[in-house]
Amino acid sequence: MKIQLTNILFGMAALLAVSACDIGDNKDVNPADSFLRIYDSHQFDHAISPVDVTETSENGYLLLGNYRRDDTDFLGTYIASTDEEGQFIRNTYMRDNNVHPVGEFLVLGGQHYFVSMDAVSLQAYLNQVDDSARVVSTIGIGATYPMFAQNDGADQFVLLSYNPVNRTTVLSIHGLDGATIGTPREFGIGAGQDVEEPIIDHFTRTGRELPFFAGKTAGGTYYANGFYNYTLSLLFTDLSSDSPSGVIQGQQDEGGISGLLPLNGDNFALSRFNYGDQYASGLTTLSTTGTTSASDIDSHAMLEWETDGKVKMTTITLNESDYIIIATTTKNQQIVLHFYDNTGAYVGVDYLGFSSPYQLGAIQVTSDNGLAILGSIQVAGKFQRICLFKKSEKQLLELVE
Repeated sequence: MKIQLTNILFGMAALLAVSACDIGDNKDVNPADSFLRIYDSHQFDHAISPVDVTETSENGYLLLGNYRRDDTDFLGTYIASTDEEGQFIRNTYMRDNNVHPVGEFLVLGGQHYFVSMDAVSLQAYLNQVDDSARVVSTIGIGATYPMFAQNDGADQFVLLSYNPVNRTTVLSIHGLDGATIGTPREFGIGAGQDVEEPIIDHFTRTGRELPFFAGKTAGGTYYANGFYNYTLSLLFTDLSSDSPSGVIQGQQDEGGISGLLPLNGDNFALSRFNYGDQYASGLTTLSTTGTTSASDIDSHAMLEWETDGKVKMTTITLNESDYIIIATTTKNQQIVLHFYDNTGAYVGVDYLGFSSPYQLGAIQVTSDNGLAILGSIQVAGKFQRICLFKKSEKQLLELVE
């Protein structure tokens, strides 16, 4: 079975590589500029899902993923490394209690880290990983049920987590030693079993994967997308108290913000969902004070988007112009990239993947001003594997000009 799957993967990769470039221009093609790689597993029945991607110091890639284990209710941790052309180097399947890896990759003190969780104690871990996908160190963090992490400067990060004892969504700041900086802020989710159920289902993947995320605006206001007062809400806070300064309410776990990208001032790119309907805006102004509703945000219906699909966003500068990229998965299982200019006007679209079902995991602007897109593919309709697309700066320019 493994030989058969490997042949399928090799055949697909070869076909895609040939069809992706103009034969007449082959002498000018750098293999690192543009590619699609599909990564096999030594266990044919492993279903590997994408979490995040980042560049290594040698312009290769680190891939973070998860996979279903038969000895725990949580997803296991998978890490892989590639060279600059996306060619596989090695991977690590963590088999201890280190489970539930979350995005994003962190860069602390010039080294790569990611956050995960202990399967027994539920404590959050901070893991340092080298460019060969080997875990160098693992230290405990004073938090449980980690949901999301993002850099907050060069030597610290913001962590979104859940406290099941206090039944609170927690936002905290940590240094590269994992120690908590300042006072973690806790926002009550509300009483009752039904409120906590979708959170636990998210961690065990017995329910939907919910769009938990956190970060900081250019103006210094922190934000967190988590449960607050019985509903999935986008919270704004200066971390001075356990009461958010602003709340954008969703509809329990059936509506809310699914993706957010701070731009300037109170301007954001965002996506939202409401009972299965999907919406997006390349530029909108949000109130970061008071209480408002996500369903009132002016945005455009995205009829082709998959329900509950991951939405990822980034900015990129092409030919001295700034653009916003909003990426997700379509209903017919392609990865789609939507491009907006800095006024929020829609300027282009690109679809990745064909024949087999693809799903988006993460996107990352690369050091050569291209775009790395981590996703998953269902090979032969049954083997879920991670894949990596690379788009060159030239290809991206062609989409927006």
